Amino acid sequence: MFCGVSAIFYCIDGFNTVISDPGRAAWLLIAAALLDGIDGKVARISQGTSRFGVELDSLADVISFGVAPMVLVYTLKPFGDLTWAPCMLFLMCGAIRLARFNVMTHRRVSDLGESRGYDKEDFLGLPIPVAALAVAAYVIFCWDRWEELHMEGPFMGLVVLLSVLMVSTVPYQTLPSLAFRSVRSILKLMIWFGAVMAVVIDPQLMSFPMVLLYIFSGIFMWVLHIVKQDEDVALIED
Repeated sequence: MFCGVSAIFYCIDGFNTVISDPGRAAWLLIAAALLDGIDGKVARISQGTSRFGVELDSLADVISFGVAPMVLVYTLKPFGDLTWAPCMLFLMCGAIRLARFNVMTHRRVSDLGESRGYDKEDFLGLPIPVAALAVAAYVIFCWDRWEELHMEGPFMGLVVLLSVLMVSTVPYQTLPSLAFRSVRSILKLMIWFGAVMAVVIDPQLMSFPMVLLYIFSGIFMWVLHIVKQDEDVALIED
């Protein structure tokens, strides 16, 4: 929450200076996403999971990954006076995504017990931190290469796509565990490790492509699953 609010403050004050750099606000959003990625694991390891923690996490998420990235986008005005429309769509879809996640989490926590917690196998819809990461990573990429926002139209199209994906039923993989239970789990871990190494080597260049790859991999797997289901139904009917 501190990182998200700090990004908002920077968007309000920092862009009025001669040496304006929206990439600084974007890096704060990435820092927020990194912290968000470990808080749940820390809670489960320490057996500190609770309904209170779930609610607090979502309140922090709606600020850091809903409001903050859209303040950043609106400050840049890539779509002129109409920039507010996709920004509002993103924020509303993100809030709906978090509310749906909380309802599902409450059911699972009730089944397993608060002290135990649970490990998600996948996400239903694009997680809002990933959507915010895509926005932040693109801003960082543009300011590193050109010191200005490029391809404003496609960028706003991406914001709309991210909004739709958050409220969709497209499944997305969670971070892999360190358990080497199968060839699939080992392969998944290797892919994630390779993506992380690429980002570490050149974060300004590789952050956006890696996030984009994750986003479209979910869509690809979802379409593949639908096609396979249709084929199975056709075989049964035959």
